[in-house]
Amino acid sequence: MLSALKGAIVRREALSELQRAQMLALMQLCYAGVSAERFTKDLEDKQYVILLCLRRTGELVGFSTLRVAEDRMGGRPVELVYSGDTVIHPDHWGQKELQIQFARFTSWRKLRRPMRPLLWVLLSGGYKTYLLSVNNFPLTLPRHDWVAPPERVTFLRELASRWFGRQFDAERGVLRFEGQNYRVRDGVAPIDRAAALHPHIAFFAACNPGHVEGEELVCLTEIRLRDLARSVGLILVKQVMGVTRRGLRLIGVRARA
Repeated sequence: MLSALKGAIVRREALSELQRAQMLALMQLCYAGVSAERFTKDLEDKQYVILLCLRRTGELVGFSTLRVAEDRMGGRPVELVYSGDTVIHPDHWGQKELQIQFARFTSWRKLRRPMRPLLWVLLSGGYKTYLLSVNNFPLTLPRHDWVAPPERVTFLRELASRWFGRQFDAERGVLRFEGQNYRVRDGVAPIDRAAALHPHIAFFAACNPGHVEGEELVCLTEIRLRDLARSVGLILVKQVMGVTRRGLRLIGVRARA
């Protein structure tokens, strides 16, 4: 078995009450400030949900909510995929099933209209969320090693202003929520001294020092089919290599026995 997790993409209205309760419990485990009302509001604003379950037991251990919208950038139509609440139980960090399911979803959206740009709107309240974008998609705004075209920067600012109103700080590119907002719980994915040496993590911390208080960095990523193929290909290669190494170790143990 290549992955301990099994993913599925479902319509939001197909979720059972049990699944909704499990999703809320996961959010409250990893984030402080999560109320049932705010969780429900975010969920009802989305059309799709990626569910991550344990293959052996079916237990829900992660999810990501998604909304699809259309807009225009520089007079050209674009399709937007907006990621809402996203969480994976800490026991299963490092699993790549979320990336694979997201690649499935976005490939489907891109292939529907291959000539239309597909842009991913992502709110990064923690560095692990930010890394999902910059590690897989070169055309991510903002990032330390790419200068985006002015048209794209303007579009992101205008879009965030329309969607989030005065909660969006255009100068800093972050959301500063009124009242209590989600924030990563103390001790969950902290930026320690070792993590701070990573250039992407250091850049995230510099752009969004208020992440510890629940502020979120607004990111805009162009999703291209070649980037999706490369990302999924690397994941599959690593999974096969892992299975091969475990098999070789097992053969060695049996040979010594």
